[in-house]
Amino acid sequence: MSLGIAFFSQALSSAVTWNPADKNANLALSGSDLIVTKTTTDAYGTVRATWGIAAAANGYFEVYISEATQSQYIMIGVGTSAMSLSASVGASATGRAYYQETGDKWTNGGNSAYGASYLANGTVIGVAFKNGKLWFAKNNTWQAGGDPAADTGEAFSGITGTIYPAVSLYRKSAPAHVISGRFKTADFTYSPPSGFAAWEA
Repeated sequence: MSLGIAFFSQALSSAVTWNPADKNANLALSGSDLIVTKTTTDAYGTVRATWGIAAAANGYFEVYISEATQSQYIMIGVGTSAMSLSASVGASATGRAYYQETGDKWTNGGNSAYGASYLANGTVIGVAFKNGKLWFAKNNTWQAGGDPAADTGEAFSGITGTIYPAVSLYRKSAPAHVISGRFKTADFTYSPPSGFAAWEA
C-alpha cells in the first residue's frame, strides 16, 4: 500500500527524495535515496517521491540518466498515490509519462507522439507541473514547442489530485538502468521556468 498520502500530510521538514517506503521491490535506492537502480528482473518497477503537491500548485524537478543504454524503456513522469508500482508510469489513468525510446507521452495505457527520444547517458529530463498541466524538457529544451512560463504547449492538462514525481525502470541486465532525482535548486542542472519553484520548495 502506498504511503504517499502520509508523506503529503506531514510538514516538509526534510529533503525530498525517492520514497523507500513507496517503491517496487525490484528497485534499490542509494545516494541519500536520490539514486534509483533496477536490481532484479527485466520488468517495470516504479518509485514515487516522498512529497506530493496539489494540482493547483506548481513544481519543477529533474531526472538525470546515469545508465540507460541497455533497453530504452525508461518512463519519467508523475502519478498519484493510487498508481501501481508494478507497472510503468502512464500504464493507467493515475500516471502521466514521457517515454525514453520513442519520445511518446503515455497515460491510461495509451501513447501519442510528443517529443524526442532520450537515449544517451547524461541526459537531463526536466519536469514542470502547474495548475494541472505537465511539461517535459530534454536537456532544457521543452518538448513539442511547450512553454511552461507562458502556460502553453503542455504535454498533459486536467490533472487532478495530489501529484508525485515518479519514474519506472525496466532493465536489470548489465548495465542496469540507473537514474537520479533532483528536487532542490542546488542540485538542478537547469533553472526552473519562470513562475515555477523547485519541487522541494
